[in-house]
Amino acid sequence: MLHSMRGTFLWISALFFCLGSALYADTAAGLRAFQNKDYATAYREWTQAANRGEAEAQYNLGILYLKGLGVAKNPEEAFRWLHVAAEQGQADAQFQVGLMREQGVGVRQDYAQAQIWFTLAAERGESEAEVSLAELYDEGRGVQKDMVRAVYWYKLAAEQGVLEAQHRLGACYAAGKGVGKDQVKAYFWLTLAAKQHDKDAEKQRSELAQRLSPDEIAKTDLSVAQWKPKPTTQAQAPAKAH
Repeated sequence: MLHSMRGTFLWISALFFCLGSALYADTAAGLRAFQNKDYATAYREWTQAANRGEAEAQYNLGILYLKGLGVAKNPEEAFRWLHVAAEQGQADAQFQVGLMREQGVGVRQDYAQAQIWFTLAAERGESEAEVSLAELYDEGRGVQKDMVRAVYWYKLAAEQGVLEAQHRLGACYAAGKGVGKDQVKAYFWLTLAAKQHDKDAEKQRSELAQRLSPDEIAKTDLSVAQWKPKPTTQAQAPAKAH
């Protein structure tokens, strides 16, 4: 059984944002302090910027509360700040709010709310949100089980190089779940996952190889060698079937 990787929170690699003129002085100062492991100063600087309404600072402040860096750990306060940033359209905050809703951390567990926030983040190209959203559809949590939608979001994340999405997408192709059964495509995606040291994917890949011709394997291995992840792009949720 493939285990979920959603149990981990975004880390401050989440301090992804540009260091250019778009940042307020307090936010930039907070980032420098954080990089120097001066979390108390980072907390002070980001609090000032967050109170002025800057979404990036609100997100970072939420992470400090979530991790207990420079301030006492407080999941409820973390959720409050992350939610404020999410409402301003900050994609990483939207994903984090969805994750906290899914896990019931700092807020009541609510899969339906998790789906809403994962969708918003996924539509902005946040790859981890794409995987999380796909899992909800795959497992029927908070939404009606829908493997077609699950595959749609797995594929977007897999194309960005997300290990779990590559593994799950390969498994979907192998079983014909939400997509036409295709052993070659299954082998392709499972091989990519195996290259990221996924032992379960490697086992499934080896089993699939026994059903493919040497020519199919050679061509697919060449495609894998030439494959490069796609850049993050905005996506749109597939329309519901009528």
